[in-house]
Amino acid sequence: MKQPRRFPSLPTAAVVLTAVICMVLLGFWQLDRMHQKEQRLASIAQKSGEGAISLDALKPQQEDIRDYQVGFNGRAESNQILFLDNRVQNGKVGYEVLVPVQSTDGTVLVNFGWVAAPALRSELPHVDLAQTYQHFHGRISIPGHNPVVRETLPFDASFPVVIQAVDLDFIRRLTGKSLLPYVVELTAPEQSEFIRDWQPVVMPPEKHFAYAIQWFGLAVAAAAVSYFSLISNRKG
Repeated sequence: MKQPRRFPSLPTAAVVLTAVICMVLLGFWQLDRMHQKEQRLASIAQKSGEGAISLDALKPQQEDIRDYQVGFNGRAESNQILFLDNRVQNGKVGYEVLVPVQSTDGTVLVNFGWVAAPALRSELPHVDLAQTYQHFHGRISIPGHNPVVRETLPFDASFPVVIQAVDLDFIRRLTGKSLLPYVVELTAPEQSEFIRDWQPVVMPPEKHFAYAIQWFGLAVAAAAVSYFSLISNRKG
């Protein structure tokens, strides 16, 4: 007796179609990320070639000020040191050291770089912010918002303090300073105790392109398997 032809159920077909569409969309999302990274790298190269500018020359309300090189004179508020927690450098856990710096153009939060954590969690690193820091040179960074990380430090905490994220509104209340709306990641003067390995673009555009090809390939494979399965069932 001839067996009736078997056709994929509507729910199965819907699942396969949804999966294929999702994979195609993920591929296009990776391509979009690739273009964003290419534009960011081009912007970094352009701004680096322009040399250092003053803080007063920045126009945060009119343009993307990320990655501008800046130079300014100032005085670090060494009694208000903030340690950004859970920073890893070469497999070692440590902190990034952030300090408000009073300049002629306002108070700006400066990231001095990474230092290793002491053996005991209850201890904090000792950092030397001596009077040698009078002229600062660095690049502009805009802190991102991470909804997963929540700050638990009370506003009346005693310095030095450990923070979980660079939340400028929170740090303004904590320090009592009217901070400028960005952070300067310091590149000079050099200081041996700090490690500075700033990477504004962590994943290169080529990586996003490779991921996009993978998603498109998976979409084609899923569609092909479903198609040949349908043909096989019809012939059965």
